[in-house]
Amino acid sequence: MSVTRWLLACGIVGAALFLAMDWIASFWLYPGYDITSQQVSELSAIGAPSRAFWMTLGFPHAALTFAFAYGVWRASAGRRGVMAIAILLALFALNSFLWGWVAPMHMRGVAFTATDTLHIGFTIVAVVLMVGFMTSGAWIYAGRFRWFSGVVLVAMLVCGGIVGTQVPAIAQGLPTPWMGLVERVSVYAPSLWMAVLALAMMGESKEGRPLPVPPPTPA
Repeated sequence: MSVTRWLLACGIVGAALFLAMDWIASFWLYPGYDITSQQVSELSAIGAPSRAFWMTLGFPHAALTFAFAYGVWRASAGRRGVMAIAILLALFALNSFLWGWVAPMHMRGVAFTATDTLHIGFTIVAVVLMVGFMTSGAWIYAGRFRWFSGVVLVAMLVCGGIVGTQVPAIAQGLPTPWMGLVERVSVYAPSLWMAVLALAMMGESKEGRPLPVPPPTPA
C-alpha cells in the first residue's frame, strides 16, 4: 500500500480511536458519568477523573488527524478544492488538540471562568471548520458522497444547536436528560465523515482515478 493510502487510512483509525476514547472514559474511568445526559467535553473537564486519560490519548488522535489531512493533500493531485479540505482538516486537528489544554471546561455545578468561555469559543471555531470541510467535500464530489455530506452536516448542526441551549443548565449543575446522546451525533459526525472520505479517497488512489465531480455548468 502506498504512503498516501497509509496516510488516508489514518482518518479511519483516528475515528475508531475517538470512539474508543469516549466509551472507555465514559464507562470505566468516570464513576457516575451518564453517557446519555452528559457532554463528551465533560470527560476532559478540570477535575474529571478521566481527564488524564483523555488528554494523553489526545496526542495520538491529533497525530492521526494531521496525518490524514496530509494524505488528503497528497491525494489532491493539484485540485485546489481538495487541497482546501486538507488545510481545513489540519486546522480542525489543531483546534481539537488545543481545546482541552487551552480551554478546558469545568465540571458541572462549578461557576464559569475564562476557560469555560474560551471553551465555547473553540467550539464555534470547530463548527466553522467542520462546516467548511464538509461543504467543500459536498461541493467538489458529486453522487452519493454529496448526499452523505449533506445528511451528516444537517444532523451535526441540528444536534449541536439543541445542545447549545443546554449550556446554562450545565453551568448550574442541572440535569440535561438525553443531551449526551444528542451531542454525540454532532461530535461523531466529523469522525464519520472523515472515515468515509478516507475510504473513498483510498479507492480513488488504488484505481488511479478521481472521485466523481459535478459536470461544468453550461454558460
